[in-house]
Amino acid sequence: MKSIKILLAGSIMLATMVACNDDFMDRYPTTDISDQNFWNSTRDMELYCNGLYTYIKGHGTGHEKSPMLSGDNQSDNMAPQDYDKVAAGEHIVPESSNDNEWNWTFIRKCNYFLARYERAEINQEEKDAYAAEVYFFKAWDYFEKVKRYGDVPWLTKDLTAESEELFASRNPRVEVVDSVLACIDWAIDKLPAKQKAVAGRINRDIALILKTRICLHEGTFRKYHQIDNSEKFLKEAVETSQILMKEGNYRLYDTGNPESDYRTLFCSLDLKDNPEMIYYKVYEEGLLGNRTSNLLEGGESTLGFSVTKSLIDAYLCECGKPISLCKEHFLGHDSIQAEMLHRDPRLCQTICYPGEDLQRDTKKPAIPGSNISTSNIPTGYQIIKYWVDDPAEYLRYQNGILDAPVFRYAEALLVYAEAKAELGECTQADLDLSVNLLRKRAGMPDMKIDQLVKDPMSDFPSLPVLIDEIRRERRVEFALENMRYDDLMRWKAGKLLEKTVRGMKFVQSQYPSVVIGKHIDVDSEGFILPYWNILPNGRTFNEAKHYYFPLPTEELVINKNLKQNPGW
Repeated sequence: MKSIKILLAGSIMLATMVACNDDFMDRYPTTDISDQNFWNSTRDMELYCNGLYTYIKGHGTGHEKSPMLSGDNQSDNMAPQDYDKVAAGEHIVPESSNDNEWNWTFIRKCNYFLARYERAEINQEEKDAYAAEVYFFKAWDYFEKVKRYGDVPWLTKDLTAESEELFASRNPRVEVVDSVLACIDWAIDKLPAKQKAVAGRINRDIALILKTRICLHEGTFRKYHQIDNSEKFLKEAVETSQILMKEGNYRLYDTGNPESDYRTLFCSLDLKDNPEMIYYKVYEEGLLGNRTSNLLEGGESTLGFSVTKSLIDAYLCECGKPISLCKEHFLGHDSIQAEMLHRDPRLCQTICYPGEDLQRDTKKPAIPGSNISTSNIPTGYQIIKYWVDDPAEYLRYQNGILDAPVFRYAEALLVYAEAKAELGECTQADLDLSVNLLRKRAGMPDMKIDQLVKDPMSDFPSLPVLIDEIRRERRVEFALENMRYDDLMRWKAGKLLEKTVRGMKFVQSQYPSVVIGKHIDVDSEGFILPYWNILPNGRTFNEAKHYYFPLPTEELVINKNLKQNPGW
């Protein structure tokens, strides 16, 4: 039985108790439920906190697309058939806050608990542990809001319709992040250690890995956007990731099989015994299901999944050199079959090699106009990361039980390496403790500082080669895990979204039925252009406005003290 079952059951029970029991509601008005009778026991604390766990995104539920996978649609990693408007620079000011991060319902739930939990007549340590869970979630949600909007209002109360705070201005980003850091530090101090925590609940290690993510993001954002005090956060990122590395509760999943170990992380129905998982979201039949593997298997919905040539080109050759510098192993782009050979093994565990896995019957990608039975793959690069070669999982349809890795130990290692490099302190010993462990798992040569050569195809030509190569490692290791867009924003590299989106080299002899100009478009070198007709002028990124999202119009009308983000 998967460990999260108790949390899901508790969430359902709490939702039923506060929303569906008419007798209960008649006795106590909705606004008074918790105040009158809910803050008495450990069970009360547990039930309330269980309701917050739905915040954790994984593979989505039911028919939904996986937020973990589809999040990269906003970046230069993926090219869905219906182009992403954020990546194209075509998103607009929303009317309301119903479907974006400018929504304060979750923060109100957190503050509601924090204003009342001390009333419970239970052991203080128990109370603080549940409060620490809430502070963890509050820090996480505010982190997401800061990434999207910069300045946001910092709320410490659960507000009512009459609260003055509803009409206040936004707090400066630097103040809010300091408060976020205070929340996550409080959580780290009060949460139980992994060994003492209930399986499936937030523990100290999960708060530590979230803090590393927050500090790396804020430190690099401040450095490249020229905001003061970037070093403080980079140093905190190093120190926090070191705690996870030194305490030894986790290790990379590595069975000595580089041709499959990486893929196993994302294609395992049950991650319970995986030593790399700091936190994973559990899916179980009858409780919570997803459709991720089914969507990748086939059917009309596969149209949403495709990756770019830009991502493919980021993978090193098996000798450890970029494709631009490796004449002995890189076979060129004349066919997808050639370009994927002799590369970092993670490539063929992320993208399907023609004739294998999802394409073992078709022997080649199902590009538009190819009349291949599976759905069209706009760029020709079909995803197998998250695809489970298990007919039973496919037939579960919307009730698949593929677990989702939310925080894994690999992130701590790469946070450590990147933060060290950004501080100018990264040594060969640091790489051996971090990046090279990932390389070994993948069957790749070590990264050697004294052997690094700047890639002439680098997206970051002005950066030191070490930072450049650590960024490459991050892109490859976390491909299609909803991290790339945030990385581009914190590095002030949004202009990379303007690069022409290209797919594989089109080989006419492999696709006799496909007509250029009718079914597909190609550039002068023969690479597929998935958006040539629908985005003739390409994607755009406005440096003056696109590093932040716009506030909803409705909020600006209601609260005259709110000001729209620049450029919107």
